[in-house]
Amino acid sequence: MRRIIAVAAIILIPTTTLYAAELKVGHFELQRLIAQSDAGKESREKYMARAKNYQDELNSRTEKLKKLKEDIESEAKKLKGNKKLPPQLVEKNKGYASQFRESQRLQEAYKDELKVYDAELTRKVLEEFSSVLGAFATSNKYDYIFRLTDSFAFAGEKHDLTDELVKAFNKAHRK
Repeated sequence: MRRIIAVAAIILIPTTTLYAAELKVGHFELQRLIAQSDAGKESREKYMARAKNYQDELNSRTEKLKKLKEDIESEAKKLKGNKKLPPQLVEKNKGYASQFRESQRLQEAYKDELKVYDAELTRKVLEEFSSVLGAFATSNKYDYIFRLTDSFAFAGEKHDLTDELVKAFNKAHRK
């Protein structure tokens, strides 16, 4: 039994290394591809525009809240000593607290919405890129092109196709 395994190993090892020498393999960095490609830049601009709109709205709300708080504090200072707070001041304070909580909820909602929007934009870029990747691999006779991730212990620079893929993607995106 051991002889059969040894003979099989002797036969298979040279065959495997011969076949491996014929493989054409490359890799690319997805984040760099998105950051450098025209489609990725357009997506980033859309994202940033939406984020700016949300931030502007939040800033406006923050300014209104700041003014309301200053008004409440100003009116509270005018009261002498232990006087009971007037009902209108109590209502203003409740309104402030309510608006503050609403502002906090809105900030979290915008944050969550922007995460979803970013994922959607990235998905669209990747959908467009997948056809470019397939065409590039076929025309350049690649057997495998891997997306470089943290799970790779090492990937040689000579097999990095990111720059070439960005050029091909930009060319296809302009059409």
